[in-house]
Amino acid sequence: MLIFRRMTHIPNKLKPGDKVAVIATARVTDISAVETGIDLIKSWGLEVVTGKSLFNSHHLFAGTDQQRLNDLQWALDNESIKAILCARGGYGTSRILDSVNLSGLRKYPKWICGFSDVTALLCHIQQFGIAGIHSSMPQLFNNQGAERDAESLRKALFEGEIILEAPACRYNRTGTAEAALVGGNLSLLVHLIGTTSDINTEGKILVLEEVDEYLYHLDRMMIQLARSRKLDNLAGLMVGHLTKMKEGNLQFGKDAMGVISSHFQQTTIPIGFGFPFGHQSPNLAVPLGVVCQLKVTAKGSRLTSKY
Repeated sequence: MLIFRRMTHIPNKLKPGDKVAVIATARVTDISAVETGIDLIKSWGLEVVTGKSLFNSHHLFAGTDQQRLNDLQWALDNESIKAILCARGGYGTSRILDSVNLSGLRKYPKWICGFSDVTALLCHIQQFGIAGIHSSMPQLFNNQGAERDAESLRKALFEGEIILEAPACRYNRTGTAEAALVGGNLSLLVHLIGTTSDINTEGKILVLEEVDEYLYHLDRMMIQLARSRKLDNLAGLMVGHLTKMKEGNLQFGKDAMGVISSHFQQTTIPIGFGFPFGHQSPNLAVPLGVVCQLKVTAKGSRLTSKY
């Protein structure tokens, strides 16, 4: 296993007895499912504290924007909290980002974990030099087949080791890249362009996954990335689940992987499709902001890191 140099600040690994926060930055939560997820986190030997608005409801959100912001700010500023696990995604995280003060996070670096709508927060903290983890979330820990997802997050937090593998795919391109990972949910990445949370992709391995989109929507988002120069000078590309992609009334002429692949015809970077992360299980932990090695061969793809 290779040990890579640090390109940004990587929070410390967790140990038994550490305190972690579970908060909701987006949609209203399922109380029973989140409580089950919290019980699992406690079984890891961690002390769990929760945000005041975790189980609040304000229309589709887990509390008002101010309530959700207060919970996030509290968790960021609390020196004793070593990681923040977002309870679920949905929609709403980007509504509060411009009001977040990250001075506490810079003073007390800690892991922030989640995916989907939480992509906005994970990208936002990278602008301030803090790594995060694209991962499953407590509300999903008890879903069928999600045991491996939760265990992957536990291992990423406690052991600082990542090994992800994907099978061979006709859209893959062989090669090796060693660089920091950036990305997450494609819709959110496009949503963040031109904002203070916009990611710098130059020299990075771009991470993409998506759910429930028409193929022409998928193509339109890729064009937006390309026109915003986000696809220029990448070190590599790794694509996770493309879940519930839809054709629409008119056929696009490519499947979802083909749509994405079509935007990289003029590049020579390594590209690996079919990685086990995204909006279905397995949804394994991916360390954003951390230098990893992506290796794509004729037999498949592999992502490794030790931090």
